Amino acid sequence: MAAGSVVRSVSGLRVLAPPRLAEHSGAMAIRTRLHLSGRDERVLAELGEFLGELASRDLAERIFLGAGHTTEDFARRKRELTALSSSRWAGTITRGSNDQWALARRAQAAHLAELEAAIGVVSARLSVPVGACHAKSRVEGYPSQAVRAAKQRRLAHLQAEAARARAAWEQGRVRVVRGGRRLLHTRLHLEQAGLDQAQWRRRWREARTRIEADGESGKRHGNQSIQITPDGAITIKLPPELAARYARWCDAHGRYPLDARCAFAYRDRQWRAQVGAHRAVGYRIGFEDGRCYLTAAFTPARPDLPDGVDDAALMAAARAGGVIGIDHNSDHLAAWRLDAHGNPTGRPERIDVDYTGTSSRRDAQVRHACSRLIRLAKESGATALVIEDLGFDTGRESCGWNGRSGKAFRHTVAGMPVAKFAARLVAMAHRAHLAVIVVDPAYSSRWGAQHWKRATSTRREKTSGHQAAAVVIGRRGQGLGARRRAEKTVPRKQTEAVPAHPVREGRRCATTHPGTGTEDHRPPAFTTQPDPCRTPTARARLEDRAHDARRRRPHATAESAQHRSERATDVQTWTQDSLPLSD
Repeated sequence: MAAGSVVRSVSGLRVLAPPRLAEHSGAMAIRTRLHLSGRDERVLAELGEFLGELASRDLAERIFLGAGHTTEDFARRKRELTALSSSRWAGTITRGSNDQWALARRAQAAHLAELEAAIGVVSARLSVPVGACHAKSRVEGYPSQAVRAAKQRRLAHLQAEAARARAAWEQGRVRVVRGGRRLLHTRLHLEQAGLDQAQWRRRWREARTRIEADGESGKRHGNQSIQITPDGAITIKLPPELAARYARWCDAHGRYPLDARCAFAYRDRQWRAQVGAHRAVGYRIGFEDGRCYLTAAFTPARPDLPDGVDDAALMAAARAGGVIGIDHNSDHLAAWRLDAHGNPTGRPERIDVDYTGTSSRRDAQVRHACSRLIRLAKESGATALVIEDLGFDTGRESCGWNGRSGKAFRHTVAGMPVAKFAARLVAMAHRAHLAVIVVDPAYSSRWGAQHWKRATSTRREKTSGHQAAAVVIGRRGQGLGARRRAEKTVPRKQTEAVPAHPVREGRRCATTHPGTGTEDHRPPAFTTQPDPCRTPTARARLEDRAHDARRRRPHATAESAQHRSERATDVQTWTQDSLPLSD
């Protein structure tokens, strides 16, 4: 059964997507600081200003051409830039302009899709009377007439914004700010940002300065514009205008050697192997707070897979040593180790994170969490990490509820760097020889609380809902269902045989439907039994006498007591504490 773009099963639950292995290209970027001399600073400052002016001019022309850009226009742009710099600098600048325009177009398309989705949600709720609910679509109307009137005004605003975005999309007109729109708007709020005009101008100049050179395979040390030897010597090919100005320190081909040396503190062995084999290495030189940094980006050579190895074999190898299910939250990560059969072992691990503050601090928190997860997997012997394919829609109409609480919830969700966390974890796990399995996030918290929260709790430690969700996520990555089965554990797509004994009243057989990817609901566990993790109160112990214990005993418990030879698997008993002695 399909409801819009969401496919649902007969029971009304959304069909789960199958688990998949996260692929990593193996690309890596390493960074180091360059300690420049006075002459090096002048040369790089003039080079960055010269290339930045060419990049701004080319980007403006690319935006002006819009969707009507052709290959002839690309060749003309590159010829004009080659006459002023070189063919390699021109290729890097034109490639960067095309990438910026394509990124702006994707953002424009995503913004238009969000507007249309919001319009659809508001229109559907406005079509239902106030306080009513549609029988088939289960769409609820707004709670009051005042809210309905406000949403009608909101709908008119969204439709006008969507019309403007659609017109810009059809014309191929995008808006790109070299240096960043946020930094540009900071110019009008210097006091709030704690900056003066000189500091802002320095940041603006550093953000717009880009000395970038693409790598070339087969060329000496993998790059002709910025060439770095394995011992750290740096040579830059200057444009003709700058080469003539600094001819005293350049060679006959306009190559300027920097006084600074390059040394990478990490991944140095991989970089040396890439440079020694003359494979492509891209370099970027930038400035931050008056300091100069060099970034090297490359993709090491990957060995080919042997014949006969397919996706199923890779997935089986990833699950062979057990997995770690990870539940990502706004303030912590809940991780639980599961063996190869889907059983949780030991106690869960909690990794606290704090995503508030600057982007650099947030990235440090992400790296710290990924390092803790990889260390946990190595210590426990797990071969894969299982994460959810999270993609929150933080729109007002589709995420959370209305009011201040809904705004706070959307703010919390928007602050979770789920995409950066997934990309960083995949990259770090790849280098640690660990696999990352991505699963559908639907119903993980609900089913975890229903089937695993109470079952894994002890008298000393209570399992939280997030920790129980980590178990469901790990089992889903192993191809197992979320439900605990007393007889055996079977894959989700298989159907469990009907038990020989009749189904008791209030109990339901745990079955799954092949091809749906969802599970049937059943009543929560221990609906008629006391909580084994909760000590009876004093009042309950005083009233629990021997003469009325059999009368208050549930029917299922009395039946299992009469047939002690049979092993009861569906009923959990509990031991009553001794009665207090009276004086």
